[in-house]
Amino acid sequence: MIRVEQHGDVARIVMDAPPVNAFDRPFLERLGEALAGVPTRTRAVVVSSAVPRIFAAGGDIPYMARADLDDQVSYVELCQEVYGAFDHVGVPTIAAIDGACLGGGLELALSCDIRVVSPDVRLGLPEATLGILAGGGAIHRIVRALGQAPARDMLLTGRRITGAEAHRIGLVSRLAEPGTVTARALEIAAGIAALDRDAVTAVMTSARAVLPVGGP
Repeated sequence: MIRVEQHGDVARIVMDAPPVNAFDRPFLERLGEALAGVPTRTRAVVVSSAVPRIFAAGGDIPYMARADLDDQVSYVELCQEVYGAFDHVGVPTIAAIDGACLGGGLELALSCDIRVVSPDVRLGLPEATLGILAGGGAIHRIVRALGQAPARDMLLTGRRITGAEAHRIGLVSRLAEPGTVTARALEIAAGIAALDRDAVTAVMTSARAVLPVGGP
């Protein structure tokens, strides 16, 4: 489901759980283990998908539908733990989004420092249309990324936007042609890895402290 590749000082976490990289419990546990287990020499992390036209479709809805209340609460806590781990990994993280990025998939991408996307992919938080809540931190993260008006628009309607619109409104920071997104993300990561480590850490820590996760 998850593998880690090392490209010099850059670690690439590859999600590979066809057909849609659905986030069931084993998938999330392995993702957390992969993030915690990146080699100490790693200077940046890229998160990408090996499934064609899919970054991640988010929560495994059939799994959640058959789970009892205790299991559902435990699952949401696991989501929060894994996404929250990106705030404490110690190096910059980059999401390479070259396919559909929905629900928990977008929660994961929002947990990364930099998001690279191709113009025609679809991104969204459709939880409201399914009668559920985005419980992994996406509500706070997307409001902080976009501000109240565009964030509430996406959250309340559950609408999906293109990568081009996501770039225009500031949800992602880089556009890349389809099929080149991961290569572009790795290039950005390699550029960061070549910089002074202490300076990068100081910048990253200061930037995250402006709007700390869990803050007001």
